[in-house]
Amino acid sequence: MFKNKFYIFSLIVGLVLALILVVAQFPTARPVAKNIPIAMVNEDQGPMGQKVAKQLTDITKLGTGSQATTIKWTTKPTEQSIKRAMDQEKYYGAIIIPKNFSQNMQMVSKNGQPVKVKVLINQAKNATLANNVQVMLTGMVSKMSAGMGQMMLQQLQQNEVPLQAVNTESLTNPVVTKVDVRHSVKEKNSASSAYFQPLWMASLFATFLVFTAGKTIKVERQRQLWQLRLGQIGFLTGTAAIVGLATTWLVTYILSYTYDDFWKMACFSMIAAAAFMFIMFGLEMWLGFAALPVIALLMLFSAPLMQLAPEMIPAVYHDWLLPWLPIRFLLDGAKSIVYYQGDLFNVNTLKLISVGVVGLVLILLSISKDWWQVKRHFEK
Repeated sequence: MFKNKFYIFSLIVGLVLALILVVAQFPTARPVAKNIPIAMVNEDQGPMGQKVAKQLTDITKLGTGSQATTIKWTTKPTEQSIKRAMDQEKYYGAIIIPKNFSQNMQMVSKNGQPVKVKVLINQAKNATLANNVQVMLTGMVSKMSAGMGQMMLQQLQQNEVPLQAVNTESLTNPVVTKVDVRHSVKEKNSASSAYFQPLWMASLFATFLVFTAGKTIKVERQRQLWQLRLGQIGFLTGTAAIVGLATTWLVTYILSYTYDDFWKMACFSMIAAAAFMFIMFGLEMWLGFAALPVIALLMLFSAPLMQLAPEMIPAVYHDWLLPWLPIRFLLDGAKSIVYYQGDLFNVNTLKLISVGVVGLVLILLSISKDWWQVKRHFEK
């Protein structure tokens, strides 16, 4: 039995698949956010505002060891500037210290009104991490507030100010947070990722059937081969348009997701489907049926993108695998259109077009390879 090479081959394949499937789960095993981009806006000119801003931005690490979450702070001049930056998907959150913060803090013990510090959350950038950032920032402000309250009470006691004349209850929490969620994902939490599996799987089966059908066509001249390939490209282009439009319609009417511009999303889906079909068909032209496991692996390693923010993906995966996964262009581009009202031809759309162009080049180059094989067959 063991003399048959297929028994040995099955063992090797089993071990390799086990290794690949374990590696594919590596990003989700112990995800830890590193270098989370957070902004600080200090609109107060007083000393207390500057002190609070420095105290908060000095916190760059939460936790211990390799599981610690790290923060990358950036200082912005105004609230409007940080909102524009969030519209460009640059930050997950921000703390805004308002004008007259120092002056209002001095009045807390008299009027009993706590000072509000605004926390901005960019939820659509990644809902899971953005929600964690909200808890983290509000917790930082609360801890800072409690410390300031203790310090103010101690100063009053040192100055022998009668506590009966002071609103001591307000000093237990002199600073409170006001959370403002921007680009909310409420009621359409997965409206951008809903296109991932339908477009990818539809592209896979469409190209596989076109590839299989092409194998049954007998070609005797190079001109016929060109006609066949161009016909296949034209058919896949039409299929991509139909699949993209149908997927957008199905997501809208079955999943009840609404979009500000249905046709913008539909056109983006068409471009994504065409890009996937061209690159898949190009791989099939060169690798044959062996392209199917390659395409399956691309989908397998793209799965963590559905739930993890880039800051939560391990460096090796982020630097070496992420740039080669075309599905991430679909996810990021759809997110830009759905939640940020981005243009149809955003940077991710251009990347998808580049993927499609690479696929077209592979398809056209395969004509020379196939014609060489046809000539060899005739010579025999």
